[in-house]
Amino acid sequence: MLCVSGNTCQLRRDFIRTLTSTALGYLLLEPIGLAFAQTSDERIWQQYLQWLPSAPPSDSVALLYAQYRARLVATGVSEVDADKQLALIRKMSRSRPEARRIVFNNIYSNAPGFNTKPNALLVSAVTGRKPGRALDVGMGQGRNAVFLAVEGWDVTGFDISDVGLAVATKNAERVGAKINTVLQSREQFDFGAAQWDLIVITYETIPLETPTYVRRLRDSLRSGGLIVIETTASDSGQPLNRSVDVDPGQLLRAFDGFRILHLEDTVAMPDWGTEKTRLARLVAEKKP
Repeated sequence: MLCVSGNTCQLRRDFIRTLTSTALGYLLLEPIGLAFAQTSDERIWQQYLQWLPSAPPSDSVALLYAQYRARLVATGVSEVDADKQLALIRKMSRSRPEARRIVFNNIYSNAPGFNTKPNALLVSAVTGRKPGRALDVGMGQGRNAVFLAVEGWDVTGFDISDVGLAVATKNAERVGAKINTVLQSREQFDFGAAQWDLIVITYETIPLETPTYVRRLRDSLRSGGLIVIETTASDSGQPLNRSVDVDPGQLLRAFDGFRILHLEDTVAMPDWGTEKTRLARLVAEKKP
């Protein structure tokens, strides 16, 4: 439309300029808002990381979380917001190894609040089985690795906790056994191809319901090799689930293609903890 009057033209130009600026403002605000939400999550995570090195001695992850929640509430955070922060921290702990090393160095430096005997499912699974090469995923203080070494297995274990590995080595030496230890996270460790006769995963933060990760485990097993799994369980999507929880149904689907020798979705006393809870137990064999 043509503009005849000078004043009218100026008003129209000012209106268009204001409208354009407002529209650009809305366009710019949206990503800023998203970035703020992301920064907020990261801020919560970083505050937790800053607190961890000074955390009181603990014998379990649950106690560490309880101590941090109490600190949040003491500093004025509402109980509802404290629970929300913990839910976020638990979720991020599954994929951020920098916290796990500090957490487990704390735990393994103290009297353990977990069963130091070999896992009962593992003992049952290898009874009568010819020893071979075994891998202990997240070996901690070596309760499973040392047992297997005494039984004649050639054992390698990896963990992110240097304190845990040092204790594992001493435990092996105490009974005259030899184990190989590797200070790496599950993201760093090279499982290799067709080199393990047994893989043990107990109460470890591993994406066991993920088919691509399970394929990585399967490829590293020799034909007829076993995977022994025990960990806490919860249905997918439950709030405040533990970082080591798996959904038993998703776990079974992820191991489709294996020969399932043992499967449990049960309530029992866990190796980590003092009260009965829901557990998932699986023994699966790689088909020839």
